[in-house]
Amino acid sequence: MVQASLPCLKIGELWLFTDARYITAGSILQADICIVGAGIAGISIAREFFDRSESVVLLEGGGLEFTKSLRDLPTVLRRHIWGEQALTRGCNAGQPYYPLRFTRVRAFGGSSRVWHQQRGVHARPLDDVDFEARDGLPDHGWPIDKVKLDPYYERAQLVCALGPFVYDAKQWECRGYGAPLPLDPKLITSVVFQFGRRSKFDRYEEEFARAGNVNLVLHATAVHLADRDNSVVRIDCATLSGNRFSVRARTFVLAAGAIENARLLLVSKDSQQNGIGNSRDQVGRSFMEHPDAAVGYLIPSPKVDRSAFRLYQHQPAGEHVTVEAMFRLSDRVLRKERLLNSVLRLRDTYRSGMTAAVQSFQIVRRSVHHGVATPGLAKHALRSVLGAPQILRHYATWRAGRAPDVFGIDVMAEQAPTRISRVILDRRRDRLGVPMTILDWRLTDMDWDSIRRTVKIFGEAVRAANLGTVISTIETEKQPAVFGNWHQLGTTRMHHDPAHGVVDENCRVHGMTNLYIAGGSVFTTGGYANPSLSIVALSLRLADHLRSSLRTDAVSR
Repeated sequence: MVQASLPCLKIGELWLFTDARYITAGSILQADICIVGAGIAGISIAREFFDRSESVVLLEGGGLEFTKSLRDLPTVLRRHIWGEQALTRGCNAGQPYYPLRFTRVRAFGGSSRVWHQQRGVHARPLDDVDFEARDGLPDHGWPIDKVKLDPYYERAQLVCALGPFVYDAKQWECRGYGAPLPLDPKLITSVVFQFGRRSKFDRYEEEFARAGNVNLVLHATAVHLADRDNSVVRIDCATLSGNRFSVRARTFVLAAGAIENARLLLVSKDSQQNGIGNSRDQVGRSFMEHPDAAVGYLIPSPKVDRSAFRLYQHQPAGEHVTVEAMFRLSDRVLRKERLLNSVLRLRDTYRSGMTAAVQSFQIVRRSVHHGVATPGLAKHALRSVLGAPQILRHYATWRAGRAPDVFGIDVMAEQAPTRISRVILDRRRDRLGVPMTILDWRLTDMDWDSIRRTVKIFGEAVRAANLGTVISTIETEKQPAVFGNWHQLGTTRMHHDPAHGVVDENCRVHGMTNLYIAGGSVFTTGGYANPSLSIVALSLRLADHLRSSLRTDAVSR
């Protein structure tokens, strides 16, 4: 066995991180814990071991630098065509989806590097009902209750540099942010999201530079898990420069995202012919997103002052934090009508934007921008061309700075987990020799029926409260134009039964003694809330479990 020498990356006058491209070929790194992926999950776990006795190796497939700005187009093209970002390429075989190489980031900080430029992370905990097993929703029900996650949500709030751990609309009303609309609480409730502009996780770079017991290894792609007797014994790593080495550890954590976590398990077949953790054909299945679509308009009643909607506008709540309220169905309605959870957000617009031509143009623009061939794209493009005068009038109104007179309604919805929505391996291989992935994202009738019913109930509640009129734009469409949110969930779901999931309530892979998974891939169901805060909370919970397990192992030895 060749022990690894550790060439480090120099920043200024300091040598801080290990550069995998210059590790001695064939050598082996040793640690108590090896974490694959320095995104929000991997970083959250590794930070919990700073200045402790346990040694940690944190593998990151990219480097410290990342840009998506077209102002630096040569760099972007180089990374996506020849660089490490190209290793995230894959195929889409189901519901039209973004090119996979755009939805994942190979760099320290992971997906946080592409959070919204102005708003930053979108944060809200999952609702209590999201954890429940519910009639009519056969694959719902986490093996843990939300109450077990609540203390970790509060800690995650600090890790994500957000405001106070307050998400109740009434409490924000008391703070002077406006009152919730007087809708029937038996039908509709208002919920608050927080947004953190300084939340990107690459801000932790300096902390990792000072951590003596945590070795951040950059440009290191995990390509294979070697297992024996129900335990992982090492992770094999490779770099695009051709270097190869391994990591041995007592405990391994995969935190590389829903697609990469599934791929690593599926390609690792030393002892299990279908891949590690896949004896029940669960790995890669139940891929979920948060379907996002424009679903209608709210025309306020002339008797309602626009200030009544203030809580539902973006408002500052601190130096780098903002808040905004949205609408969802009450738990009572969700349970009674057996509906999936979702949230409706209001978007300022004009009556001129309600024309079919403007709606189609917005779909075309978003499709082209994100590279998504939405259903009926040709129809929308033709409608945009024929309706050019209406489109020009609408944008002239916007440019003139007139006050908006209506609200657009967008939905971000929960997707029902289904086995046919999945990640599988392709026959093609990437430059490191690892099979590429095929994403077969599927939406079901239940997804669309829940969205339509949610909009209808919201409209009825608005009308009953004499607040205005809701016009649905999805009642007659079999499948409206829908986009994802880069919220990749499922593929290694948490479930107490290995016949229905890949990890147990402690995020340990069923049948394995020392392999754990962190991140969105363990979500049993996804709710509607952006997953980042929940991912961090679950990661902190896993870190506590690992510390306890390692302490117990040390005592037993």
